[in-house]
Amino acid sequence: MNTVLERTPLDNLLIGLKTDLEKNLLDKLSGRSDRFLIERAVSGGKRLRPILLLTVFKALGGREYQKALDVAVALELAHSASLVHDDIIDLDKSRRGGRTLWAQIGMGKAVLQGHRIINFAFEIVLDIGVEMARIFLDAWERASKGILDEVLNRSVLTERLYMFMIREKTASLFEAAAHAGALLAGASHDQTELMRRYGLEVGTVYQLADDLEELYVKKRMGRALYVVQEMRDRFLHLILASKTGNTKGVFRAVAPLNPGEEFMKRQMVEKLKSSINLASSSLIPETPYKQLLQHLPMYFVRQMFGEARSHV
Repeated sequence: MNTVLERTPLDNLLIGLKTDLEKNLLDKLSGRSDRFLIERAVSGGKRLRPILLLTVFKALGGREYQKALDVAVALELAHSASLVHDDIIDLDKSRRGGRTLWAQIGMGKAVLQGHRIINFAFEIVLDIGVEMARIFLDAWERASKGILDEVLNRSVLTERLYMFMIREKTASLFEAAAHAGALLAGASHDQTELMRRYGLEVGTVYQLADDLEELYVKKRMGRALYVVQEMRDRFLHLILASKTGNTKGVFRAVAPLNPGEEFMKRQMVEKLKSSINLASSSLIPETPYKQLLQHLPMYFVRQMFGEARSHV
């Protein structure tokens, strides 16, 4: 984010949404016995998915802002719970510049706490309505299946399969955020479908940026550390294959873990252009929040690259 003197009107809109979101998150956690554990799980997050939801809501003229804030908090909670479980699956001990939850409180407790956070998120959404809960249940199912497919069923990773998996495991939650924002704003069918497509493209851009930055970080580690990290990843796939009886996982241990760098770059540029074009549609009223929708895809990419550089 720019300094105070360099801030643009769009920066100020983002800061306002983030400030409202953080205040509402703290309000929701107040009085819970597991407040401090949840705070550890959500600490340091970029809040990209709830920011997307709130921007779509504002861009489409939504009025019941408190409902949108509540759903945005639920979305961030569910996302943070998924990261708690992801870190256990990957045996990662650090995230967002600090120790992961399971590294702090133990694997078993972290699994249970992740479930509690998910339950808390759905309680909030159910208070808004069943239709809203259905959006997130569908997204959660797709994301969970995408992660499971990545862990268990990927042998030789084709470019087509790679794009499908990142849409399911990551972009589906961005799509749900945009869908929820449109629904809460009382948008028309055409506006809602436009925002769903926009969310899917933005989520795909974000995951491509994530995978590219992971590749760049490994390269910056130096040849020796890069090889060690690569061998660790492949060893984990062999263990998972042996424990689950999934023999295809053995092939994954010797196959490329991601498509080539040039392919990912091309796809990211294409999806960036597509998402900006969607945000420029005449279906969206001409307001500063429409401009923010156009700005968000590149902002998300910069957030990813900036975070990774700060942790090298």
